[in-house]
Amino acid sequence: MRERYTETAGFHRPRRRRPPPHAPGQTSWALGLLMLLLAGAGALSTARAEDGSAEHPGDPPRMLALLSAGVPLRLTLNEKLDQSRLAPTYGNLLLGYALGGERLRHGFGVGASWNFGHEGGYTTPVYAGDQVALMPSYLAYYTLNTDVFALGHVGVPFLVRGGTSLGLELGAALAYRVFAGSGVFAAVNVDAYGAAGFNLLASLELGVVIDYEVLP
Repeated sequence: MRERYTETAGFHRPRRRRPPPHAPGQTSWALGLLMLLLAGAGALSTARAEDGSAEHPGDPPRMLALLSAGVPLRLTLNEKLDQSRLAPTYGNLLLGYALGGERLRHGFGVGASWNFGHEGGYTTPVYAGDQVALMPSYLAYYTLNTDVFALGHVGVPFLVRGGTSLGLELGAALAYRVFAGSGVFAAVNVDAYGAAGFNLLASLELGVVIDYEVLP
């Protein structure tokens, strides 16, 4: 998770601040986007099935689970929030489903992320575990060979704990299968979001992946 802030009044000593109420419209908007992604993925699957032939049945769908830790680099800084160039490390879990097809498949997923570290000084402190975000995503799964595959995503992360913030994330991962259904991966993400101004971050993730083939 790329740490997100909301504007708060400053105070003189470090203490845990009460998160502002979460905007229900933001959650509804994100859930609506997830439904659109599901509908779009279903339409792509139907179109592929209608265009496909018995000679080229393609590979079966795949279920994905990616667990990672990341380090974000702020490309923009807000001095009012006492930010440093390196944002706190975070954990990330992405669950996804890639439709059947050839080398390139479409899919959808949902991610959850949380901050490991804390920062913000005396003005806007954010402690470890204070912020949790969910992210409905579109996935693009590309098979390079039997051991290596790439996974791209476009997601809309929004905070469900620790404030109100909505953003856009683009990411690409390269994974290597150590065993038949599991392996390791590295990913690069770029995030943009609005909270106390425009914020842009780039991050590097390392983690493990479960890549399960769904047989008919």
